Amino acid sequence: MAEEKPFRISLKLKEGKSPHLYVSQLKVMMENDTSLHPMMKRTLLMLKKTRTPFILLAKTREVVIDPLNSRHFDRSVEPRGTWICTMWSEEELKEHTKDSQGHIRAILKLFESLGYELYDSQPCSVDYIEMLEDVTSPQIEAQIKGRSQT
Repeated sequence: MAEEKPFRISLKLKEGKSPHLYVSQLKVMMENDTSLHPMMKRTLLMLKKTRTPFILLAKTREVVIDPLNSRHFDRSVEPRGTWICTMWSEEELKEHTKDSQGHIRAILKLFESLGYELYDSQPCSVDYIEMLEDVTSPQIEAQIKGRSQT
């Protein structure tokens, strides 16, 4: 298998697309999924607890896929947000091992299904990935700790 390199891609909400993603839309999107990523589970629980019927989508976002370390980073560019690191679940790791390109396409397709257009893909340097690790280290540590407790 050829070495996979980290890359950054920009996403822009499609013209005329609503910036609101309702819980009912999420349920339809997740209908055929057999598992629920732990971060999505926490998001859905938070929406239920706060009685919030939707998630506000950013007009522009950045996503960095880091296949070497089985994770991706993303942030809202407009409005400006902080970086979030998502460590891939066990199921995602299996999918990636089985078909790495298919798995990455599935991640990008998810963003497209949310209403985003993908553009401006660029490779990322080791320094850039290290900066993202530094910025998100508490999140990374919490996710690793959460996995060890299950």
